[in-house]
Amino acid sequence: TMDIYLRLKREKTTLFLSCNTHEKVNSLIKQVSELVGVETKEILLLKDGEKGEQEGTETPKEELDGDKSIKSHGLQNASIVYYVFKKDDGNGGSQWESVHIV
Repeated sequence: TMDIYLRLKREKTTLFLSCNTHEKVNSLIKQVSELVGVETKEILLLKDGEKGEQEGTETPKEELDGDKSIKSHGLQNASIVYYVFKKDDGNGGSQWESVHIV
């Protein structure tokens, strides 16, 4: 196990979080929650999908499983992770916002 830092992005914001590769993704979600003041259940983390070498919003995204380790998702030092919030879908339900980096 090793300590790494990850860049978590949403819109114009980038959070730099230090973590250990054996930690669960849920611990990252908890850190984001404390930093941005949004409940953990309202936060989803994603990474660029396998086909996406290029950073950006067009690349297919892959959800990170909160119960799995950071290492098991293949995240390394300086990897980019996207965070999105739940939003009201207008029909009394909710959906995840799409990744939007400015």
